[in-house]
Amino acid sequence: MNLYIVSLLLVEEEPSNTLLQNILGVFVTVGIVSICIYYVLRYLESIYVKYNKKPYFIHLYFTLKKLPLHLQAFLDANDFYASLDKKRKRYFAHRTVRFLENTRFVGREGLVVDDFMRMQVTIMVTQLTFGMRHYLLEYLNTIVLYPTSFYSILNKTENIGEFNPISKALALSWKDFQKGNLHLDKGKSLGVHEITHAIHYNSIKNNNISCEIFYDTFLLLEKYLGAEEIRKKIVESKILRDYAYTDKFEFIAVLVEVFMESPKELKKQFPEIYYYVVQMFNFRYFED
Repeated sequence: MNLYIVSLLLVEEEPSNTLLQNILGVFVTVGIVSICIYYVLRYLESIYVKYNKKPYFIHLYFTLKKLPLHLQAFLDANDFYASLDKKRKRYFAHRTVRFLENTRFVGREGLVVDDFMRMQVTIMVTQLTFGMRHYLLEYLNTIVLYPTSFYSILNKTENIGEFNPISKALALSWKDFQKGNLHLDKGKSLGVHEITHAIHYNSIKNNNISCEIFYDTFLLLEKYLGAEEIRKKIVESKILRDYAYTDKFEFIAVLVEVFMESPKELKKQFPEIYYYVVQMFNFRYFED
């Protein structure tokens, strides 16, 4: 009799699965499966990149955002945007909106930042990252514009441009930015230079597929440039200004300036280096 009562008590004490527990179980299972699928696909894409030198895809959006008409006019006036087909133009406009939504613009020393200024910087960032799937840079959420050169508290020097990853800010002299943007500075582009620094730093700190491609290709480029004969040829060609030889970060920033300003010249003189840059940014729009 005692054994019978004990057995009944044990049965009553066994926890039964409630509806909430079942739902939580489903969510946990779906979550675990989703994570496994993500890492499998991520691994497979890494293999794909190894052989094809580009990601599975670049553009995938649930909805496409549109610029207001008064801002769209700035895009329409841009040469790179004008060269795109209709589908890519919609993607470019969407990315422009997203960057504007996620970036704060600040004027210094009395400079009032207007729509024209915001759009010129935004268009340049969007162009440089247009071949990348992950185009919003984690370490860039503020653009600081000065009328001309400014004193850098960080470096204790007078600068025309500076990327500060700690404050996630890019500081630019508007005068010098415009000189490069209008191709008035002998092939130099302050905007391209400093934005490349931001992209480079972002690629070191993140491991998404765009960052992986950029950084891994940069390492391959470094290895290629390790040959004394190649380095000598580059120096003698004078295709890069002297500032490129300050360090490896300045080298890639100056190289990308040349790539964006004079792609045909770079491709003609140094096709291998040209294609390394193409692969780093997945920027194949000069090839169309």
